[in-house]
Amino acid sequence: MARSPANIAFIKFWGKKNSELNIPFNDSMSMNLSDCYTTASVEFSSDLADDLIVINKEKVEGNKRGKVVKFLDLVRQMAKSNARARVVSENNFPMAAGIASSASAFSALALAASAAAGLNLNTKQLSILARKGSGSASRSMLDGFGYWKAGTSDETSYAVQLAPKNYWNLRDIVTVVSNKEKKFSSGEGHAAALTSPYFQTRIKNLPRRLKEMKDCFRQKNITMFGELLEQEAVDLHLMAMSSVPPIFYWNEGTILIMRKLREWRNEGLLGYFTIDAGANVHVICTEEDADELEKRLKQLPGVEFTIMNRAGDGAKLL
Repeated sequence: MARSPANIAFIKFWGKKNSELNIPFNDSMSMNLSDCYTTASVEFSSDLADDLIVINKEKVEGNKRGKVVKFLDLVRQMAKSNARARVVSENNFPMAAGIASSASAFSALALAASAAAGLNLNTKQLSILARKGSGSASRSMLDGFGYWKAGTSDETSYAVQLAPKNYWNLRDIVTVVSNKEKKFSSGEGHAAALTSPYFQTRIKNLPRRLKEMKDCFRQKNITMFGELLEQEAVDLHLMAMSSVPPIFYWNEGTILIMRKLREWRNEGLLGYFTIDAGANVHVICTEEDADELEKRLKQLPGVEFTIMNRAGDGAKLL
């Protein structure tokens, strides 16, 4: 059994250079979340006639099952085994709602399945394996803050640790304005990304933003870091909105939080938004402002609940 965190991307992964291997166009940066995670158990058995997949206490079929079975086939191929598997996976946060549930799910599955199959993979190998299930899962294998090297091949696209979890006292207040499964999946968004007329502009500008963000991260400059964080989040959603067909992830609650954060910063309360492929908002701040920000966020109309996170561990066997 393994447990692995969701992660919040500071620099986003949006658009795939190689869809089969989930190789991105650009490097990305992230923080693993201490209190948003997936727990997965895998048992291979010659007594099973077929794979059994249970997610959040429900047996899954169709596309969701197919994606997990395809991933298990990779593990079976590596282990030179034909044994079927029993997989039980459970999240402690809303699934498919823009909180990187696929990252936590496939990183947990990569570790649990490889261990159950008798494979002894190192962190790099696990990151590569997890990436094949979900690109951002590659970053969830590492403790603390991660950096995913885009690479150009299966062997060169993997995540490394950018900094340990105690490097900076950042907090991520996941602010849930919709716990329903989003209408457009991240996979659909990745596929549509290249149809956006803004895509090439983003790719051209990303090396500069990556350098600036790494510099701010090293300096622990929350103001400049936060400004870049928001620019990057808007970039992702600008691409989604300008793709063919256009994809709109935000709702009224999303926009209200973005507006309120700007108002509160004028009062000296430093919280910054980033948003993955969904309506829910990740509010990034330092420990000093976290409690007051969470208190105010909970009072906003449309906010269902919040989850307070610090930088957490990567995937671990239980």
